[in-house]
Amino acid sequence: MPIVVRACRVAELVALRLALPLWLETKPLDHLLASLTPAAVAPRAEGELPPFRRDLLRAERAVAHLPWASTTCLYRALARYAFLRRTGADATFVMAVDKRGIAEHGHAWVEVDGTPFEEPDDLTRYTVTFRYPPTASDGNVGAS
Repeated sequence: MPIVVRACRVAELVALRLALPLWLETKPLDHLLASLTPAAVAPRAEGELPPFRRDLLRAERAVAHLPWASTTCLYRALARYAFLRRTGADATFVMAVDKRGIAEHGHAWVEVDGTPFEEPDDLTRYTVTFRYPPTASDGNVGAS
């Protein structure tokens, strides 16, 4: 893939990531996720994710150096979800609370093909409360 295309993709992801806090203030989460989900994207070819993964991680590193940018798991997961969906990946946005209680911590991440994507945390300590897009077995009512 040409370097110019990849550089544009990284710049687009940084811009998306910086816009997310404002968008989240003006839209309910399920509406925001629906707007971040492309209508139709050709499925990615086998082995296509590694270049996209590198671009995504570059953009995340760039945002981490901006002192005014929030680097919470929520914004990271929303940007990852939007980006991966655009590349044709079967990405799912997931939110959960710590099993020790809601007052402890929550977490958000993305799964690709059912596997956590670039997630260093031990996710077994969380109870999933929201998944987008929902599946029939989720039982969550937050998204339709």
